[in-house]
Amino acid sequence: MTPLSLRNGPPREPRAEARGIVFLPRSIDKFRAALPGGDLGPYGVTGLTTRMLEKLGISEDEMMNAVGEAPSEEAVVEFVLSKAPEDGITAWNQFILTRVPREGRREELFADYPWLERATEQSLLAVDLLREDDRHTFM
Repeated sequence: MTPLSLRNGPPREPRAEARGIVFLPRSIDKFRAALPGGDLGPYGVTGLTTRMLEKLGISEDEMMNAVGEAPSEEAVVEFVLSKAPEDGITAWNQFILTRVPREGRREELFADYPWLERATEQSLLAVDLLREDDRHTFM
């Protein structure tokens, strides 16, 4: 796949899915940005992407190689599906769609999401926090 720059815009939405795997398109964008010639901008590959790969039985190196060598995104998705146990996909989707960082303690989240102090109605699910953080990063 070709390198990607996340300098001027975020990766895909945290709730985006590919063939039933939530967060996979966002993670693919991050790996593309980590390729030579790409630019991660304010993002990193570790974190929830690392957790996803653990649940799917894939190392970061394997994923980086798959993204770097794949002719298309569909080839990367096929690679992931070939490695991931079915219960891993189910466990990952359940985890990511219900994950509340820091057990929902808003005060502890302010360091990572300073805008949260002003957003009293903001969902504290990780996928929603990341989406809103993307929006604030590129306002």
